[in-house]
Amino acid sequence: MDNSYWRNKVAVVTGASVGIGACTALELANAGMVVVGLARRVELIETLKDQVSGEGKIFARQCDLSDEEQLTSAFSWIREKFQAIHVLVCNAGILKANFLSESPTKDIKELFDTNVVATACCLREALKHMAAVNVRGHIVVMNSVLGHRIPEVPVPLFSVYPATKHAITALCQTVRQEIHFLKLNIKLTSICPGMVDTDFLSVYSQAVAELPKLQAKDVAKAVLYALDTPDGVQVEDIILQQMRKVN
Repeated sequence: MDNSYWRNKVAVVTGASVGIGACTALELANAGMVVVGLARRVELIETLKDQVSGEGKIFARQCDLSDEEQLTSAFSWIREKFQAIHVLVCNAGILKANFLSESPTKDIKELFDTNVVATACCLREALKHMAAVNVRGHIVVMNSVLGHRIPEVPVPLFSVYPATKHAITALCQTVRQEIHFLKLNIKLTSICPGMVDTDFLSVYSQAVAELPKLQAKDVAKAVLYALDTPDGVQVEDIILQQMRKVN
C-alpha cells in the first residue's frame, strides 16, 4: 500500500481469525497499520502476530459479535486503548448450506443476526466514534457476489444467505448516504468476491470442488486497493471473481 496516510493508523478487522479476515489483518499490519482483530477464536489471531513482516502490529480481542454486550465492550476497549478507529473492516459472517424448506428457524435467525445485525452494530459503533473524533476514515464491508445476483447452480443450497448479502448491499448504500448527510470524511467500500478458497466453503465440499476460486489474499489485496485511493476518491463497490483457466 503506497498511501502513507494509513501508516500507524488503527484498523479494526472483524472475523480476523481465519480466511479473508486473517489475510486482511496481516496485509494491513504489513502495510504499517495497527490492527485490532476481533473474533471468537482469539488464539488464532494471536498466532498471526509472529507472521507480521512489516512495520505494523496485530492486537487480538475475543469477541462474539452476536452478543451485543461483547460487541459494544470491544469497541469501547478499542477507543480507550487506541483513542481512534481509522479503518473498519466488517468481515465476520457465516454460511449454512441448506434448502430454505429444510432450514430451522434457529439457523435463519443466526444468519441474519451475524451477517446483518452484527455488521450494522459494528458500523454504528465505528461511525459514532469516527464522527466524535472527526477522523478521516474508511469502512470496508465484506459483501458477496450473492449480494448482487443469484447464479443458477445445480443444487441451490443457499437458504437465506443471499438475502443477508442483499441486505448488506442496501445497508452500504444507506450508510453511505448517512455519511454524506452528516458531512463526515469517511469512505465506504463494499467488496463482493465470488467463491474464495477458504474453510468458509467447506459446507459445500464436493459441490464446488472443481469450480474456479479466488484466494483469500486476492480479496485482502482488494481491501488495500480501496484504501490506497486518493483522498476524495471513493471506490463504492468491488466485484471480483476468479477466471477460469484457459488451456
